[in-house]
Amino acid sequence: MIWKISRRFASVALLLAAGCSFEHRAPVRSAELPPLSPPVLHSNRIWVELSDVSENTCVSPGEARLLCFERQRSALSSALGRSLWTSFPLVELESGEHQAGDYVLHVALNLEALPPDATGPGWSAGARGSWRLERDGRTLAGEQVASRSRGDFAYGTPLGIGAGEVIDAVAVRIGMTLGTLPETRVVAPVPLPAVATSPLPTRAPKPSAASGAKSAL
Repeated sequence: MIWKISRRFASVALLLAAGCSFEHRAPVRSAELPPLSPPVLHSNRIWVELSDVSENTCVSPGEARLLCFERQRSALSSALGRSLWTSFPLVELESGEHQAGDYVLHVALNLEALPPDATGPGWSAGARGSWRLERDGRTLAGEQVASRSRGDFAYGTPLGIGAGEVIDAVAVRIGMTLGTLPETRVVAPVPLPAVATSPLPTRAPKPSAASGAKSAL
């Protein structure tokens, strides 16, 4: 009886293990962003809208096993925040109420796994999409983008590193482009109130312990 139960438990465990191996998981890992050139300072905040970017994306290239890129949306949001903060006074990564003069950046991006070719002996991560910058309902800039990581990754989890490379490359491209966009709305700074000053009051030096003992004598 015990042997039958153990055998049944082993069969269930084997099925569960096989089910977990039906797909690969590749958490996206952000790369180190390079230093950007000094950007144009803009007067209003920018809202980042990632309406067409999901948190997890699963692909199945050719006859390869299903591969799921995890944290795609979070990685792109973080990379854009790092690329845009030097040019805009505030980067809003969540939806909210837009004010007049605010910038709105719409980004669409999809990840894919690319098989080995002449660019390298291993697999690559690819990204394709587009972005568009608007202000008060008017399109100021935009373009389609595509990027491919180095081709030396094994199929599976290591491709998360390649996905981080192409996501950061797209974010840097957007940040550099918007960093050169002229600011047409000049907002005069609000002057700070005047500050009155006066010399610090002089204080008599405190008697030391030794001088106090002499006075007592």
